Amino acid sequence: MTDCDETLTTLLFGRALDRDAAAHLAACPRCRAESAAVEGLERTLAAAPVPAPPPALARRVLAAAAPLLARNARRAAWPTLARALAAALLPLPVILLLDFYLVRAAFGLLVAILPTALGVYIVFNYAATLALLLALTYGAIPIFVEQQVRLRRQERHA
Repeated sequence: MTDCDETLTTLLFGRALDRDAAAHLAACPRCRAESAAVEGLERTLAAAPVPAPPPALARRVLAAAAPLLARNARRAAWPTLARALAAALLPLPVILLLDFYLVRAAFGLLVAILPTALGVYIVFNYAATLALLLALTYGAIPIFVEQQVRLRRQERHA
C-alpha cells in the first residue's frame, strides 16, 4: 500500500499510477482533493507559453559549470582506473611465477652450455627487459583509462 506523499508525487510528476497507488487514490479523500489541484496545475502549466532562452545562455551556463564538470569528470575516472588496474593486476602473480620458473630453467640450460658469467649476463638482461616491459605496460594503464573516459564523455555529449 502506498501513502499519500508517494501517490501525490507520482501524480505531480505525471507518471502513471500503479495498482496500489490507484487504489489508494480511490480510497483517500485527501489524495482525491489534491489530485484535482494537481490536474489544474498541469493544465495551467501546459497553457503557459514557454519563453525562449537567450541565445548566449547555453554558453554562459557551460562556462559557469565548467569547473564543476571537470571536477566531476576527474572523480568519475577513479572507479574506472581502479577496475582497470584490478583487472590488469589479477594475472600478474601468475605471469611473475611463470617467468621465474622460465628464467630459472633458462639459466640452468645456459650454464650447461655457456660459461656461467655469460649465462648470468643473458638471464639478467632478459629479466631486466621483462621488468621494463611490465613497468611500461602497467604504467600505460592510467593513460589508456583516461583516454577511454574522455572518449566516453565525448560520445555522451555528442
